[in-house]
Amino acid sequence: MEKQEKHLVVYRTDPLFPSLLKETADPPQRLFYAGQELNPHDKYFAIVGTRHPTPYGIQMAEAFSAVLARAGFVIVSGLAYGIDGAAHQAALDVGGRTIAVLGSGLNNITPYCNRSLAKEIQKTGTIITEYAPNDPPHKGTFPRRNRIIAGMSKATLVIEAPEKSGALITARLALEYNHDVFAIPGNITQETSRGTNRLIRDGNAFPVTCPEDIFEYLGITAEKSQFVKNCLSGDENTIYELLKKSSLSIDQLIAETNLPTTRIIEILSRLEIKSFITIIGAHAFVTR
Repeated sequence: MEKQEKHLVVYRTDPLFPSLLKETADPPQRLFYAGQELNPHDKYFAIVGTRHPTPYGIQMAEAFSAVLARAGFVIVSGLAYGIDGAAHQAALDVGGRTIAVLGSGLNNITPYCNRSLAKEIQKTGTIITEYAPNDPPHKGTFPRRNRIIAGMSKATLVIEAPEKSGALITARLALEYNHDVFAIPGNITQETSRGTNRLIRDGNAFPVTCPEDIFEYLGITAEKSQFVKNCLSGDENTIYELLKKSSLSIDQLIAETNLPTTRIIEILSRLEIKSFITIIGAHAFVTR
C-alpha cells in the first residue's frame, strides 16, 4: 500500500485487497481509494439497480440496505443516481458501512449530485476505483467498474433493472464468479422491473420478498431476537416489543408511545417491509 497523487493505493498482492476479487478472472492490478482502509475480514454485499427507479424501488433499496448493514454486511454499490445512492445512504443512516465503486478517477466523482454523499461515505466507509485520480468517466468504464462490484461481493441484490442495464451486467458477472444473486420481484407493467423479473424467470436470481429470505438462503441462523436487535432502530424496536406482547391498533400504539400518527404509520410500514409484523383483521398489527 502506498500514497500516489494524494490518494491511497492498494495492490492485488496486498493483504487488504478484497479477497473474493482476487479470485476472479480479471481483477484490477490496483485500487485507488479514499476514506477508510479496506478490511480483509469485511463481508461485502452488493445492491444495484436502475438510475431511474420508482418510489417502490427506492423503498426496497432503503429497507434491504438498512437491514443488511445492521446485520454486519458492508454495502457495495456504484454511487449512481437512483438505487445505488439510496442503498449507500440507507447504510449510512443506520450506522453501517458502505463502499462506492467508481467508473472514473477519485478527482472526477460522478454524478455531481452524489458528491456530498461520497464525502459522507468516506467518514466510515470507502470510495474505490481502478482508474487514476484524474481519469474521466466514459461509456466503457462503467461495465468495467461493475466487475469490481460483483467480484468483491459475496452476493448481489438487484432491485429494479430494465432489460438493458448496468445492474444486469453486474448480475451476470456475479453468476460467472459463482457468487449468489438475489432479485426483488417487481411490477410486471414497469419497464424497470423487466430485467429483475427475467433474472428470476430464467433461474439466474433467487427471488426475495424480505431481508430474512436472504439470511435464510445464506444460512445465517442467528436467534431472531438478536436479528431484530440488529435490524431495528429505537422507535422501531419500541413498537416491535409492544406488538410482541399483544396485537395493537394504530390508535393504541399512539396512546402507548405518544409518537405522532405519521411516525407510527411510517414505522409500521417499515416493519411490514422487513417482515417483522403483519396486519390482522382490519386495523390491528402483530409480530410474525
